[in-house]
Amino acid sequence: MKAKILHKTPKGFLIGRGCKEVKIGSVVIFKNKEIGKVIDIFGPVKSPYIKIRPSKKHENGEVNGTVEIIFPQRYGNKNKKTSKNRRNRKR
Repeated sequence: MKAKILHKTPKGFLIGRGCKEVKIGSVVIFKNKEIGKVIDIFGPVKSPYIKIRPSKKHENGEVNGTVEIIFPQRYGNKNKKTSKNRRNRKR
């Protein structure tokens, strides 16, 4: 999904305009390089604003235009099998 970078805050965060599918923790990519992560979502639900914390490598770089947002793989391998005992255990 795509988002548009609007400006940089005095504290160094980037503010952009995303879509409603954006999630906190998503990785932000600009010109095939990771530039940071989404740390906050605010504003209207249909097209919310996103607050991006730049990575250490990209703190002083200029970002103008459209960026790509990728969801993180948080919960590990979904193909991992659970044992029958744990899955069918009654409490």
